[in-house]
Amino acid sequence: MSILRYCYGMDSLERHRAMAAVIREALPAPATLLDVGGEANIRCNHLGRFLKGYDISTLNAYRQSDVTYEGGRLPFADNEFDAVVSLDTAEHVPRADRKAWIEDFFRVARKKVIICAPWGSEYQSGVDRELNELFKELFGHEHHYLAEHVACTMPDIPEIREWVGDRDYKLYFDGDARIYRKHLITLFKLQKKGGPLKTPLKLLHQFTTLLDLKSLHLLNEPHPHTRRWYLSVSV
Repeated sequence: MSILRYCYGMDSLERHRAMAAVIREALPAPATLLDVGGEANIRCNHLGRFLKGYDISTLNAYRQSDVTYEGGRLPFADNEFDAVVSLDTAEHVPRADRKAWIEDFFRVARKKVIICAPWGSEYQSGVDRELNELFKELFGHEHHYLAEHVACTMPDIPEIREWVGDRDYKLYFDGDARIYRKHLITLFKLQKKGGPLKTPLKLLHQFTTLLDLKSLHLLNEPHPHTRRWYLSVSV
């Protein structure tokens, strides 16, 4: 196994590992995948480190990827990929725009649309507000990603079912938002106190979070502290 998959800590490893399992179940290799929001550089935690036998193309508006776009309609032909996948991107799209955004996934995919994102539960929504306020208190400005979580909101089950409509789908749940909360509080405080040691302390913290990584066990129902949902939809 590539050591690079461990470089971004438990939360990143957890979602890539689970997403890879959902993809393998829904669409065995070989297959072509478009990873919306994915990155294509040596530092990123790319799905290719978890999936073998898949031809993966990445699309991103802000980071290095195979294809860069400015949002909106996906720059691909109808049915161009076997599947369109996306990891933790939906919560950065305004809620009013998400259904149209997801519908374009169905246009580009031949067989499957597979998405994961933090679950918009009352607990986790409160955690992200709390963490964003803590970051603002420590550093004087909002945390970019957390502020988008709060402003855009995180998708919940009624919204997911609205995206799906009458299509066949499977929905799974995994992770614990309490662990995510603990790790980010620790990280923010290390960043504040670290000074010139901020970067090595951050890397050390990322590796130590792996001590909280549990065995993969995708659930069919969420619990109050569930971290993330995984959706697989037949086109």
